[in-house]
Amino acid sequence: MEWLKELIHQLQPVDKNAPAFWHRYSTALKEQASGGTPLAEAEFVVFDTETTGLDQRRDKVLSMGAIKVRSLQVLVSDTFECLVQQEGAPSTKSAEVHGLLSKELEGGIAEQEAVEGFIDFIGNAILVGQHVAFDIAMVNQMLKRQGISGKLRNRSVDTAHLAIRLERRHADSHTLKTGEYSLDALCERYNLPSDDRHTASGDAFATALLLLKLLSLAKKRGIATVGELLKG
Repeated sequence: MEWLKELIHQLQPVDKNAPAFWHRYSTALKEQASGGTPLAEAEFVVFDTETTGLDQRRDKVLSMGAIKVRSLQVLVSDTFECLVQQEGAPSTKSAEVHGLLSKELEGGIAEQEAVEGFIDFIGNAILVGQHVAFDIAMVNQMLKRQGISGKLRNRSVDTAHLAIRLERRHADSHTLKTGEYSLDALCERYNLPSDDRHTASGDAFATALLLLKLLSLAKKRGIATVGELLKG
């Protein structure tokens, strides 16, 4: 019944007072790829956010990175990247992980500009990320702070969940080892470069390469369309 929920979302009227970027986004969603669309014809946006912490309600996005995948190719010339200005300096812990200092963030853009640019970039593409639900939730919080009542409604693919689905078709999920499906572990397993990790753009690029490996494996498993990819 997911298709029915999606249809209901698409038919919901857009607030007439919503900003132009949200109207553009709502219009784009009416032309999302159908379930029968071959994966080779689908457009994906692989993205990552670096944040001040893991609390979806209280923490904020420090940086965003996104890259498009179309025709089963990573489009290195079609990317979105930004640092997001903060009222206070990032915590020491987050600065250690992401390498972002308050001086660097001062050169970033306002959260409103960041989220508007991101929404325009993704359009109606399928969103992809490692533990993508967290990143989607963080973007939704950005939208909420900008007075947008709606949320992201793109279809999405979690690369960690997809890898588990493809690799462990008959295995008990309780046998998973800690860290076995982390981005670092998956990159190592699929012989992917892991340079520039722990930055939003670096993680997005690494995840895009991982997506191509997983889509190739999906093809061997008989998964050939958007609908087949998303139903798992």
